Amino acid sequence: MDFSNSKWVNKLRIVFLVSGLCWLLTIALLIFLELFGTSVILAGLFLVVISLIAMMNFQYIRITVNKEKMTVRYYSIFAVDRMFRMFEFPVGLLRNIEIRRYFLGLKLELRFTVRVKKGLADYPWINLSAMPFRERNKLISVLKNLVP
Repeated sequence: MDFSNSKWVNKLRIVFLVSGLCWLLTIALLIFLELFGTSVILAGLFLVVISLIAMMNFQYIRITVNKEKMTVRYYSIFAVDRMFRMFEFPVGLLRNIEIRRYFLGLKLELRFTVRVKKGLADYPWINLSAMPFRERNKLISVLKNLVP
């Protein structure tokens, strides 16, 4: 199994970039036309939208399962530092998959729990917000089938 949301992430980046640039150009045009009240309202809405995007924490995700080994690669697509993270473990050691939902189900986080020598270990939360709902459900159902 090989799962990646790279196509969706690329579309999301382009949409956010183009809409953000159009929004900023509209604010600049309103300032040029001396419509300061409207430009302040649009600037405030722009900051709210940027804050919501930051809270959603869209991530690129690639999950591969090869020869009983699962590899998970992910990074935040709108972060300044863009830290690439990766972990891998044998599929036979997978014990649980936890799912958290926020913002009416728009933000979905996933965490793997695996068996180690000294007990159970939890990997960090992975955000599945940057993928369509159908693909999320399909990925979660496939991953749940891997849990014994």
